[in-house]
Amino acid sequence: MNGLDLVDLAERYGMTSIELPINIIPDHTERGMDQLGERLRAKGMLYSLDLPVLDVDQARRELPLAKRAGATVARCMVSGFLEGARAKFIPDWNAHMRDMLAKLWALQPLLAELDMVLAIENHQDVTSADLVTLCEAGGPHVGVTFDVVNPLAVGEEPYVFAERIGARIKNIHIKDYTIHPTDSGYKLVRASIGEGVIDWRRLLSYVRTVAPQALWHVELAAISARHIRLYEDQWWVGYPPRDVRDTLPLARFVAQNLQPKDAPWQTPWERNASAEECEAYERGQLDQTVSYLRTALGEVVRR
Repeated sequence: MNGLDLVDLAERYGMTSIELPINIIPDHTERGMDQLGERLRAKGMLYSLDLPVLDVDQARRELPLAKRAGATVARCMVSGFLEGARAKFIPDWNAHMRDMLAKLWALQPLLAELDMVLAIENHQDVTSADLVTLCEAGGPHVGVTFDVVNPLAVGEEPYVFAERIGARIKNIHIKDYTIHPTDSGYKLVRASIGEGVIDWRRLLSYVRTVAPQALWHVELAAISARHIRLYEDQWWVGYPPRDVRDTLPLARFVAQNLQPKDAPWQTPWERNASAEECEAYERGQLDQTVSYLRTALGEVVRR
């Protein structure tokens, strides 16, 4: 499927916003992006640009194109690694953060000129404190793409994480997991919305209050489980020291939501299932997610 196919799919499900990378839009010239903007406006839909790990040159090319299609928000990442495993991928996290700050400062004039917000995602790598630092240093055109369950990958409880970033939320990834115990920590396994660990009424009502202009996007989680090895000493290398009391909300949350040790957790992809079964699984989770948001949370979603 290309970007236009995804626009049509989102419309069929009654969605009013879509997040897409430029490179999957068939014609992403200025003319093509103008046409995309017209198409989205005709459908009553908004557009958010999906950027990967922040690269200044790429952002300078793609932000003006996205603006032509009506985008006011662009999501980006600080890194491409997962599972909170900082020490495994980035030996000096502080140096990496300084590099990220330099990129944000370089983009400040363009973001102001376009009146766009660069919304940094908590992509299983940054903590709430990291995001606050980046937003404060980056200025009024830097915010957060809040992936609701990814705080669990950096040793934070989702609701506490949300409160710490608060009004900085400009974009939200509506995603859910179940939690499965391991000797090293726990695995996060994808679930359709309403079948995982998040109390969506509580979470989305909070976002509505503190960040009413934030865009909302459904994101079905990864096809393979994420193993958070926070019981291993090495996992904590790269994180600053924390008072043990700061970890109690996470410990309580995990204990309240932990699956039995023998509960099945593998997705069809991890079981090497057929393409047909994988597609049916994906479509089924999307159908369940949209149905849940429309019925159980209809008054929150449509507000």
